This record gives sequence, C-alpha cells and structure tokens, in this order.
Amino acid sequence: MHKPKLLAIVLVLWLLLFKAYGQQLKADTAINKQAPKSLFINAGLQYLSDLTYAGRRDASSVPVLLPTFTLISAKGFFVAAIGYFDVNGGKSAAEGFSVTPGYVFSFDKKKEFGGAISATKYFITDNSPIILSSFNATVDGQLHYNPDNIVKLTIDGSYRFSKTGSNDVINDAELSKEIQLTKSGKNNKDGLKITPTVTIYSGTQSFYKTSDSTLANNSSVIKNILSPGETTSAQNQQVRQYTILALSGSLQVTYAIKTWQISFTPYLIQPYHQVNYANNTPQNGTYFLFTTGVSVTF
Repeated sequence: MHKPKLLAIVLVLWLLLFKAYGQQLKADTAINKQAPKSLFINAGLQYLSDLTYAGRRDASSVPVLLPTFTLISAKGFFVAAIGYFDVNGGKSAAEGFSVTPGYVFSFDKKKEFGGAISATKYFITDNSPIILSSFNATVDGQLHYNPDNIVKLTIDGSYRFSKTGSNDVINDAELSKEIQLTKSGKNNKDGLKITPTVTIYSGTQSFYKTSDSTLANNSSVIKNILSPGETTSAQNQQVRQYTILALSGSLQVTYAIKTWQISFTPYLIQPYHQVNYANNTPQNGTYFLFTTGVSVTF
C-alpha cells in the first residue's frame, strides 16, 4: 500500500521470513559444529510506483525508491532504517528517512501463532510531497495465525503521531496464502513462490494531505488540510470518525536464490469514504500500483 502502512506490512513479512531463514542457518552451522550466528544483516532496494498509506493516496502521491538496511538478532529483535527518495522525474529528491526498532516473536514451537511490535520515527522534510511528511512517529503491533500453513490471518494495529493536528488509529486485517511453485537449494527453501493477499483497512484519516492549487497559483505548495485552522468542524468530525478506509488485493511474486530475494507485487486498491476537501468531491476510484525490489541477507 504499499504501506505507508503498506510499507510496514511488507517489512514485517520480510522480517518474519528472514528470522525463519536465520533459524535454518543455525541448524546448518550446528551440524558443521560451528558457532551459531546470532546477528543477521539484510540490505535491500525497493521501488514503489505510488507511495500511499492505509489505502489512501492524494494528488501529491509520487513514486519512490526505498533503500533499506536491517539488523536482525537470532532472538527476534531488529532495527530497520528506510530511506525515501522521490523519483518523480525532474522533481526527484531525497525526502528523508525512518528508523524502526522492534521485536518479532512466536507463541508456539511450530511458529504458527506469533506477531511483532515496533515503533517508527520519521525524519521527513516538512515540504515533502510524500504522504509521510505529516508523520512524527508510529507505534505498531501485529498478531498472525497460520494453522498448518493453510491460510495466514494477520491483524495489525497502528497509532500514528502527527506533526500537527490530530493523531490517528489505523487497523488492518489480512488473509494470505504462501504457495511454493518451484523448489531448489538446500532443504528446498529456494525457488519461486506467490502470495495472494486480501487486506481491509480501517481507522481515522487525519493524515490525509492534498495539493491545493489555489494556494500559490498552481505551484507545488502542499498543505495539510486537517491542520488547525484549515478545516471546518464538520470536515474534522468526518475524518475523525473510525470507518472502513480501503480494500486491497495483491499478488506477491518472490524468487529466492540462497540469501537473495527478488520480488514483484501488483496491488489493486479500492478506497472508501475518501473526499478531496480542497473541492469537496469524492475520491473513491479504484487504483493500481506495484512494488518491486531485491534484498540480500548475510
């Protein structure tokens, strides 16, 4: 959603996968009577065709390039850093970065029931066109249940701290199924797999931003339309209501080669109850975006 909230979901799914891979490495090194590895490093580069949040996008949404760097301990603790580069043609620029410490855990030995907790601090320039520029920080929690690898249910909650204006609560519920199409490598862990996913987002939406052409004669000035003094009480009451925000369908395609992973994920997103408050018109049309990237763990 490519997160945005969508980004948070993708990152946590990757972290769960890397943790499982780390445990596999521990088993292999134990067989060879070598000391188990306690710390793993993951580096990646991801392209998003349209940066959104909780299924929301606005007139200023842009494609971005995201370099990522994550330290992961064998016990499940991690620290992730993400850079945000606007790659919108001639207006391309570095917009800032975020830092996310967290913990991935399981309640059972088979790792069918578990979750993750994390907190993210954003360092995005105030005049950035990306929707995350109004964020100060978020606190996130996730639980997942995947009985016998039949279908995975994930429930996520996020509290978003605004730089100005109201804070937001965002939740999503997700159903996904990992399907291994080809198997290769040690223990048949490499190869091609697909993960069809359906996600529904709900919450408040004070984070919404829009470009207002009346501000500076169609200039690139961006304003947060929900900041104090810029909205009517009726508009503010509407966006503060907890409601369904969007429905998303995606199909992640991943190819793993030893410690490398290449992925491509198309998304089709249907927002609900979205209004462009600059001209008070509905903004609920279905839209498409995609992400693609590569990562390596060592």
